[in-house]
Formats: sequence, C-alpha cells, structure tokens
Amino acid sequence: MLKELEPIAAKLNEACAMMTRTLDQLSEDQATTLMVTPDWSVKDAIAHLVGAKRGMTRMAQRFAAGEDPQLPEDYNNDYYNARQVAKRKAMSFAEVRAELDTAHQELLAFLESVTPQQLELRGEHPLAGEIPLKDLLVVIYNHETQHCKQINDKIREMKK
Repeated sequence: MLKELEPIAAKLNEACAMMTRTLDQLSEDQATTLMVTPDWSVKDAIAHLVGAKRGMTRMAQRFAAGEDPQLPEDYNNDYYNARQVAKRKAMSFAEVRAELDTAHQELLAFLESVTPQQLELRGEHPLAGEIPLKDLLVVIYNHETQHCKQINDKIREMKK
C-alpha cells in the first residue's frame, strides 16, 4: 500500500472497529426496532452503509481507471439510498453486518492496488461534487464515522 494511503486505511479500519463495537451492543430485535431516523432502524442504517460503501468503492475503482465518472442527470441520491436499504430488508442484522465487513475488506483490497498517479484522478460524488480519488476515500470514512456516532447517540438514549 502507498505510504500516503496508510493514514486513510488506518482511519477506515478505525471507523470499522468503532462500528463493530457499537453494533455489538445490540440484539437483532434492538437493531430492527431502535430508530436512528424517523425512517431507518439501526439495521436499515447499516444496510445504507453497505450500499454506500460498495457504491463508493465502485466509484473509486472508476476514478482509478481514469474514467472520470459523472452521475447521470437524473441521479437521485435519496432514491439510491432507499433502494440499498430495501434490497437488504429481508436480511437479518447479522447478515447485513457481515456484508458491511465484506465491503470493508473489498475497499481495503482496492487500496492495495492504487498508484500515486491514480490518487489525483477525479470523478463526481453525489454530495461532494467533482473530487480526486484521495478525497473520495476520506468521504467514505467520514460517512461511516458520522453514521456510527448517530447510532451511538441512539443507543445512549435507549439506555437512559
């Protein structure tokens, strides 16, 4: 792995470990009934993260390939997120967690292949806009960290 990607990989691993510790506190029932947002349970939020991490990993691969991917004009991020959650609705909490772990390993494997030249290749992210690959990787761990904090806050409220 590139020396300059090591801090990003460390942050990704830290975000993953923090999410694992957070989710280990919950039973299947709690994960499906504790609401993180008015629309999403903890399990739904994790299903969203799986879809987002897999989607952003594919996006990163396209950046690295020099494709300069752009979003379709009719792209709707809310629709994409809802579709990712719906795809995993019938899965158990354990299955969704396992898929999140697999998505994390796939992202780390991709990082092993990135060259210095690829770090500056660009593409469009739905919320961050036109960014280089290196910044997309930061978006990925910030996104997971943000959702982990949100879930932790709900667990603290539940325990009161």
